[in-house]
Amino acid sequence: MLLTGLWVAPALAGLLVWGMPSRGSARVLALALSGVILAYAAWLIVPYSAQPGILRLEEIGTAGAFGIRYHLAMDGIALCLCWLTALLIVLSLAASWKGDVPPGYWAAFLFLESALMAVFTFRDLFYFYIFWDLALIPMFFIIGLWGSSGRRKAALKFVLYTFLGSLSLLIGLLALVTLHYRATGMWTWDMAELARTPVAGPAALWIYAALAVGFAVKVPVFPLHNWLPEAHTEAPAAGSVLLAGSMLKMGVFGFLRVLVPVFPELSLAALPVLGGLGVVNVIYGALCAMAQKDFKRLIAFTSVSHLGFCLIGIFSLTAEGIAGGCLQMINHGFSTGGLFLLIGMMYERSHRRGVDDFGGLAATAPVLSVYFGVILLSSIGLPGLNGFVGEVMTLAGMARASMPLAVLGSLGAVLAAAYGLPAFQKVFWGPPGPDSVSQTIGDLDLRERAVLGVLVAGIVVLGVYPQPLLRLLTPAVEALALR
Repeated sequence: MLLTGLWVAPALAGLLVWGMPSRGSARVLALALSGVILAYAAWLIVPYSAQPGILRLEEIGTAGAFGIRYHLAMDGIALCLCWLTALLIVLSLAASWKGDVPPGYWAAFLFLESALMAVFTFRDLFYFYIFWDLALIPMFFIIGLWGSSGRRKAALKFVLYTFLGSLSLLIGLLALVTLHYRATGMWTWDMAELARTPVAGPAALWIYAALAVGFAVKVPVFPLHNWLPEAHTEAPAAGSVLLAGSMLKMGVFGFLRVLVPVFPELSLAALPVLGGLGVVNVIYGALCAMAQKDFKRLIAFTSVSHLGFCLIGIFSLTAEGIAGGCLQMINHGFSTGGLFLLIGMMYERSHRRGVDDFGGLAATAPVLSVYFGVILLSSIGLPGLNGFVGEVMTLAGMARASMPLAVLGSLGAVLAAAYGLPAFQKVFWGPPGPDSVSQTIGDLDLRERAVLGVLVAGIVVLGVYPQPLLRLLTPAVEALALR
């Protein structure tokens, strides 16, 4: 029952926190329980570290009606995403410590954690889909109840886009399971069983497209990305951290866990299309980020660009590229999550987030400036920090599959510097304008330094020594590589 605990524990914790009589006690209990869940997720490496491939299988009972069964599994990819989710929950709650919010706010993050852990561990596609949809609910309330002035419109747009994507995913899954039954006479939702009985003919292409659209909306892949900038802009800082750091990874994980193993030949055929869309994401997201004057919206478009690198790596279909894409998912959680936290801390002090609202901030908040500089340099892929390793691996993998796509994708590194460094120079080193609020902003307190220090430590360690993480990913990555 070790894997069951990963999604049940946050759900029970959310119920306990929701029922607390005061805001202060809910806050303390939420942070304490999320810390316990993080420790539990980290401990899971101990009983599984000696086992390659799928680290753990967990079943309760036999297959029921229509082949649905309670079946969980964890490999290195799922374990890393569970670690990342648990860590970001703790840091997000700690960053929200001063917020005067009701118990429901803290409980929503724990319910979101439960759904995400279930998505990353369920091997049965029926439960996978149920929790895929359940993850929308707490994020809808996080944006709609505790976001900025345009929160209701952003929350509605978030739900409509992602629900339509989920509907496409459901249609594809139902068609896949039905065609498998017609071919074998056996109902099953098990990912491995479905992969062992390939679906051929025109129906396979339509199912592949339906599943791809469902996953692409969540990533999001251009042109299905329109919901993301607004959701990020209006969400509270902690909500943006979880949205970027974990929820968007559901789409990438879906490509890895379902689309490539079940449709290997179609994935090879779709390499120019999906790899090309990854390149479009990288370039389009970077160009849009360059045009933004709202700092939070700028960071939101960098998510579109960075997730493009994940797509490039995965649809290189090489072991090196897939490993780089998986590593980039983790890197993105550290770097973009850190930037959203920093923007939230600046907004908390000034109630402003425009690039032109600041200037000379390095003089009044030097520690904040250092943290921002390191995390931004990680985001744009500076050698020695984590973003560089992931980007190089994804592009090297794609170079083996398609050199033109790899060359075009490499433009993302240049464009990242073009949108990141000018904004950083303007805000922290440029002269304050007449409406600048920089002089009123105090530096980071001890709690904020500790939260950001954890992310910076991860950024440096993964940039200098990513080998332990790559070794953990290797068995799962090699099983997915098709080239």
